[in-house]
Amino acid sequence: GVSLGSHSLGSSALFRSNGVRFASSPTQYGRSMCVGAVKEPDIDVKEWMGPGQKIGPQNPAHPAEKPYDNLHLKKNKVEFDKKDSQLLKEPILSELFNDEISITPSAVNILKHHGSYQQQNRDLRANRKEMMASYQFMLRLKVPCGITTPEVYRVLDDLATDYGQNDLKATTRQAWQMHGIVKGDLKHAIKTIREAGSNTLGGCGDINRNVMTSPAPFATPEYDQMRKYATVIAQVLAPQSDAFADIWLDGEKQATVEYYQRYVGDTDIAAMAKFDNGRGVMTGHEQEPLYGKTYLPRKFKIAVTPEGDNSLDLYINDIGLVVLMEDDGKTLKGFNVVVGGGMGRTHKKETTFARAADHLGFVKPDDVVELCKAILAAQRDHGNREVRANARMKYLVHTLGIHGFRDLVQEYFGKEIPPVEPMKEWKFSDWLGWHDQGDGKMFKGFFVASGRIRDQDGVNVKSALRKVVDEYNTDVILTPSQNVIIGNIDPKDQAGVDALLAEHGIITDEKSLTPLHEGAIACAALPLCGLAITEAERVLPEYIDRIHTKMDSMGLGDQSVIFRMTGCPNGCGRPYMAELGLVGDGANSYQIWLGGTDKLDGVGWAYKDYVKTQDLEDTLEPVLALYKMKRKTNESFGSFCKRVGKAQILGFAEKYELGSWEDVVDGNNKMLTGKLKGVKIDADLHSRLKTLAKKNKMSIQAFATKLLMEGTYGME
Repeated sequence: GVSLGSHSLGSSALFRSNGVRFASSPTQYGRSMCVGAVKEPDIDVKEWMGPGQKIGPQNPAHPAEKPYDNLHLKKNKVEFDKKDSQLLKEPILSELFNDEISITPSAVNILKHHGSYQQQNRDLRANRKEMMASYQFMLRLKVPCGITTPEVYRVLDDLATDYGQNDLKATTRQAWQMHGIVKGDLKHAIKTIREAGSNTLGGCGDINRNVMTSPAPFATPEYDQMRKYATVIAQVLAPQSDAFADIWLDGEKQATVEYYQRYVGDTDIAAMAKFDNGRGVMTGHEQEPLYGKTYLPRKFKIAVTPEGDNSLDLYINDIGLVVLMEDDGKTLKGFNVVVGGGMGRTHKKETTFARAADHLGFVKPDDVVELCKAILAAQRDHGNREVRANARMKYLVHTLGIHGFRDLVQEYFGKEIPPVEPMKEWKFSDWLGWHDQGDGKMFKGFFVASGRIRDQDGVNVKSALRKVVDEYNTDVILTPSQNVIIGNIDPKDQAGVDALLAEHGIITDEKSLTPLHEGAIACAALPLCGLAITEAERVLPEYIDRIHTKMDSMGLGDQSVIFRMTGCPNGCGRPYMAELGLVGDGANSYQIWLGGTDKLDGVGWAYKDYVKTQDLEDTLEPVLALYKMKRKTNESFGSFCKRVGKAQILGFAEKYELGSWEDVVDGNNKMLTGKLKGVKIDADLHSRLKTLAKKNKMSIQAFATKLLMEGTYGME
């Protein structure tokens, strides 16, 4: 049988329920009953275990002290929808072919696991009839490593033209989204994508989502290992239910192999997925041995990258793996592991927060997949299913602390997790421009505003990308900053590719972009996202221009700043890690975040709330002025804000007079940035300065500048 570890039948433990510590005793079903608890469980545990299942959130394999027991679920409807879904099948199967243009809320909750969201056009809110007629569906693919073959891309481009809104969206997790599909076309679109060798299963939902990597297609050992393990993990952690085949493929197992199998080599995915170490990683469920009947408490995100390359925001993930090579540069040494990152939060709800991942430890190559399974199992059993707003693994890591979480994972893993290995300093890059792959071929990265692949206002990205794919048969790679890389280009074709892009209005020279363009992200927001409070994607180009114009007017136009914006606090655009983040908090206002760095290794802090759109430049000016005055040589904007801190910036801004930045000394080059406008000095001193300036054949401003820089010059 399956071992239940220290929480097996006949064992007892101490745990907390609703903040009160209780002794526990087992029942005949193997779960723990709260003795003396104020509230009895509001569920029948038997109904929450599937065929053969012995382990799950109501009967964890190992105990952990936490302020909930997952036995009081009445406030979390999604858990009931998953329980009743027949492993993600119903009520989708019952509702998909009826005459309604929409589906019920329960079907919406289950459909997410298949990679689709129901949406409405919120621009039509003034006309209820048109609004109710605007129901449509978004599809999100699972695209490990962000790589799409030319064959799959052509299918997506055609589907978007024929069945969608004639565009595609590159997401912040390197996946494709297709908008505007009506319910009657949903099955055809999903089936066509699967037949092409791709998939939507796991694009959304309470399961492992798309596994991210650095987008750089370097043909080097560390990047090869990155792609291999990202793809292996994506497939090992995929759900095993027949629901996808039954709903979308008429019950037939699709013969077409996913194109990303090419990175797996001879790895036995099925054996890895089925392997049971006997320590409670596997639930015992006959069809979903890893996930069990109710899958995970919330979404689960993983990323893999070589040390030094943080082009993917490693620390925002539930699990982040850092590829480490031996000194020979050819042999895989293992992985440093980080856990517990996540962006989602709610305004004015302090129990929700953005969190950067902690360092868990180091793992060898042979154990990395099993460790990922063990971490997932710990979250499966102990993540908060009673309060969905606190269901992400970041809250479990926060509750237990990294040491307590490590202890829990080691129980599932069955091995001690060694400390992290030393690694290189992080650097962000979105790989714009031309780069040598290392195998005789080149790759080209180019900017796409908010990742929207469309033809609009003379910038015809959709037509251009299709022509590049058709003419050069190249892979299309999505970056974590929503830009596009085309790879495997013969050096002799570089000029042709640049000419083709330029003909379609695409900027081919990254040097002609402002420093704010690289790394700029905006979530989709209005009109289709139901959670959006205000705009993001549609106004990103305007805000880039506005902020850059302000910085340029202050002599900071060449300064790179990682800028991101989202229409709500859920953080899909990762604003909390950025050097400058805007988070929608009103119909025409944003919360401003500062303190993230250019290395993307930590969460910043909220600087100002409810900043009206028209007040943005005036609100940023004192921050930029203080940065200009107090920065160290080559110090980035984000690192400066982190070093100086919120209190000092707020204090400076409170006393700051708009326009007075012209009088501050630039901390980077120690020169006055403008005239001594508004400086009040004693009349006698002014007369002396005027006399000395004339004697030295200089203006009073130039002489005062030199005097301040060189001390007693001319005063003898």
